[in-house]
Amino acid sequence: MTVRIPFDNLSFSVLTEDIDVSSFRCGEPDLTEFLIEDALENQAARLSVTRLVSYEGQIVGFFTLTNDCIIRKGISDDDGEEWYPYPHYPALKIARLATHQEFEGRGVGRAMLLKTVAIAMRLSQYVGCRMITVDSKPKSEGFYLKYGFQRALMKKKKDTIPLYRDFYRSYQEAERRMSPPLSVFDGGGRREP
Repeated sequence: MTVRIPFDNLSFSVLTEDIDVSSFRCGEPDLTEFLIEDALENQAARLSVTRLVSYEGQIVGFFTLTNDCIIRKGISDDDGEEWYPYPHYPALKIARLATHQEFEGRGVGRAMLLKTVAIAMRLSQYVGCRMITVDSKPKSEGFYLKYGFQRALMKKKKDTIPLYRDFYRSYQEAERRMSPPLSVFDGGGRREP
C-alpha cells in the first residue's frame, strides 16, 4: 500500500540556479528534460515560473505556470459570468506538472494542484484571473478530471486535451458551504498594497 505524504510535510520553492535538479526523473522524459534543460531559461525570460516540491530534502515534483486565456465559447454555460461581455476569460495555465516516478500515487500531484489554486486565488487579488487551464496528455486527463477540471468545448489539440477549471466558481460554492467561510483564510478578498 502506498502511503500518502501529508501536504504539511511538503515544501514548495521557486526554481533557482542554486538548486540541483539533475536527479529528477518522472514517467515523461520530455517533462524531465524541460526541468533540467529549459525551466531556468524560460523563467529568466519571464515566460514561465517553475516551482519545486520537496519532501525530506528530495525533489518529488515540479509544476510550471504561465499566463493564459480561454475563449468564452470554450467553457460550459455553468462557468464564468453570464454578464461578462468579453470573448476570453483570463487564466493561469499549468504549463508542466510532474511527480518524481518514485513518489507517484502519494498525493504530490494533488498538493501541486492545491498550491496552483492558492496561487491563482492570490493572483486574482492583483489582476483578473478566473480560470486555470491545462493542455493534458491523454493519460493524465483522468487525474485532472478527478480534481474538478473539465474538457474545454473546443477542438482537441494534436496530442493534448484542453481542460479548464473555473476556480472562482468552486471557491464561491465552498464559501457557501463552509463554516467558517474560506474568506477568513484568504483575507476576505482584501487586496494587499
